[in-house]
Amino acid sequence: MRLTVYFPDNSPTTHDFVDNKLTVGRLSDNDIQLEEGSVSSRHAEIILHEKEATLRDLGSTNGTFLNGEQVSGEVTIKAGDEILFGNIRAVFAESVAATVVADSPATIEETVQEATSGLGRPEGFRNLSPLPKNEASKDILSIVAGGCAGLGAMVAIYALFVILGS
Repeated sequence: MRLTVYFPDNSPTTHDFVDNKLTVGRLSDNDIQLEEGSVSSRHAEIILHEKEATLRDLGSTNGTFLNGEQVSGEVTIKAGDEILFGNIRAVFAESVAATVVADSPATIEETVQEATSGLGRPEGFRNLSPLPKNEASKDILSIVAGGCAGLGAMVAIYALFVILGS
């Protein structure tokens, strides 16, 4: 099984289930971290059972919705179901390997390429969950130097006004 998450300004990201439970939320200790204000710290979880999967809201502030209906408690989900975690849309699907037909001459690689074509990914792209964080590095020395330069410019302008004013 897998979950494809659609971010408002990014390409979709697919997450394959490694275990029988997948947690979704804003904190980094979730299996899928969604850094978006409408998503709660620990928003929801999907649990795989032998022949079905269930979705459970974990008391999220903005709610979890399955095909437009708000989830309360635990609900059964199936391939193709649309899930909203706050404002973030996701689609639950069967795994790519499960779609391979035994009589088919196609390789798993061909099946993966076919299943992921049109998702806005470059050829050969491999998603490794959890989501990478986009953290800009902050160089303290650059910040201090910029502040000093700004202060120096303000002192120079002030001195110019004092000289011209006298």
